[in-house]
Amino acid sequence: MLKNHNNNPQFNIDKFYKNYLSGPRIFKNRDALESSYIPRELPHRDTQIKNIAEKTACALLGDTPPSFLCYGMTGTGKTATIRYVSQKLAQQNSKIKPWWIYINCNVVSTPYRILAHIYNTISRKEKIPPTGLPKDIIFKKLLGLLDSRVGNSICFLVLDEIDILVDKKGGNEILYDLTRLNENLDNSKTSIIGISNKLKFRENLDPRIISSLGEEHIVFPSYDASELRDILIERAKITFQDGVLKEEVIPLCAALAAKENGDARKALQLLRKAGELAERDQNKIVTAKHVEKAQGDLENDHIMEYIKGMPLQAQLIIASIYLISRFSPDYVIISGDIYDVHSEIRGLIPGVRQLTKRRISDYINELSLAGIISAEVKSMGHYGRTKIIKFDIGMELIENVLSKIDKIHGIMNYKPVFLQTDKVKLKNNIFKKLI
Repeated sequence: MLKNHNNNPQFNIDKFYKNYLSGPRIFKNRDALESSYIPRELPHRDTQIKNIAEKTACALLGDTPPSFLCYGMTGTGKTATIRYVSQKLAQQNSKIKPWWIYINCNVVSTPYRILAHIYNTISRKEKIPPTGLPKDIIFKKLLGLLDSRVGNSICFLVLDEIDILVDKKGGNEILYDLTRLNENLDNSKTSIIGISNKLKFRENLDPRIISSLGEEHIVFPSYDASELRDILIERAKITFQDGVLKEEVIPLCAALAAKENGDARKALQLLRKAGELAERDQNKIVTAKHVEKAQGDLENDHIMEYIKGMPLQAQLIIASIYLISRFSPDYVIISGDIYDVHSEIRGLIPGVRQLTKRRISDYINELSLAGIISAEVKSMGHYGRTKIIKFDIGMELIENVLSKIDKIHGIMNYKPVFLQTDKVKLKNNIFKKLI
């Protein structure tokens, strides 16, 4: 092992790979625990499979299937079930082979990009540019391509996280256009399948769209611990070498995921992470301790992704709390302090506008609801009421995620001006020392 100038051992990558290759084998096929993996059987989804099969079967005869919506919490198997049915439909001995195009509305979220994505997926050769063409031109080109390339077959358009599209500008318009495709086609036919985590998103739909898309729906209930256990047992047979899982591993993963609204995706992630931790430690057996460690790691990963996906202004609120906590760990932070520090650091980043105290308070409430901070309301006597702010997650995790945000990592060493005094500002330039 090499030594660096601080007398700490350096990581020997060659030795690591050698040990890894000669170590115990945990996995047979770790990809079987990915949410994108479609197994041969989907436990506890017979009702939904039957319902979707009944709605789509007429595509094998060249008839137009109805458009419909699938509702359910995250990790209830909505997308997996639709992909499962699409595979089974493709395996049937029929002259007509349906097309399936999947659109994640969290990624492809504008009317232009949705039309371009559909066109480019079907065409595979000629590509619509990311921007630049009038939408009506793309629409006409898409109609021509559907008739010429899809021909007499059916094209299923699966809109995953469709509620995100509805909330965006132009979302209802593009949905209306898609539900009316068949009126403008001579040969091919289309069917829209919407997938949503929100049962009430239909309330924001244009009534014209509801009549075409929202009248038929399939509900996916959350899994309970017993059902999650069945799913993991079947998936583990494909994933792991024989005998590497301790008896308590799968029930523990199922129980932890059941607490997360029956999220099968979470259960699969836990089991995979636990196996990878055992593999990393060169253990021959995956134990409950690996599951517990995996739970902590995944929660941290989830928090990091959540913060990285927040608006910049919300990230600056977190950065304000971080800077106060870093340079004065024992300081009692109140909401007014965050307003002052935010005012300072937003000036260090071009183009960031000043927030009102009311908007700062809204962000504090959102961060509190997300479990990132606690915001306890305290009475300050005749000075009024204020919120005492603390992080509910570790400073190390906060530092790690903020340092990866381009517009924030450059201010990580900024010391707030007001920390030069041991008093806190209440309001109207009145200061009071907090003990």
